[in-house]
Amino acid sequence: MATVQAPPELNLPSPLPVAQNSSEFDFVTLTMTALRLVNPWAVEAKSQWQARIEPGTPEAKDRILTLAEVSQHDTPRDCWVVIYDRVYDITTFLDEHPGGADIMLEYAGGDASTAFRSSGHSKSAAKALERFVVGELPMHERMYRRPGGMRLSDIPE
Repeated sequence: MATVQAPPELNLPSPLPVAQNSSEFDFVTLTMTALRLVNPWAVEAKSQWQARIEPGTPEAKDRILTLAEVSQHDTPRDCWVVIYDRVYDITTFLDEHPGGADIMLEYAGGDASTAFRSSGHSKSAAKALERFVVGELPMHERMYRRPGGMRLSDIPE
């Protein structure tokens, strides 16, 4: 039969000096008390845009969205793409797309400008995108709609 030996009791001094009769705050104690009330690891990641802006509205056209924000919308239930530096929420269009949803989901959360251009979309298809606009990239992330950017004659206004 095995016996368990208990370690001898050690009386170690406190690692932090504790002032008994001091008017100063004990910041460690205060911090520990606050952490008991609030769990810092339970913080929700909130989007910068709390209010949902409907695609195609004037408010949506003025909205600035980064590529990092767009990359979070890459599922069939929440699908955004960037085409010519504008951000489009194409979630409701996935089932209607003549080429199928799969081709659009390949570019979900990213830039689909090259795919859009190379597949030979008509001018009416480019104009139809207006109803899906949710924002535009910031100037430093743009490739087309900026001074000195790539020039294409048929980019929709």
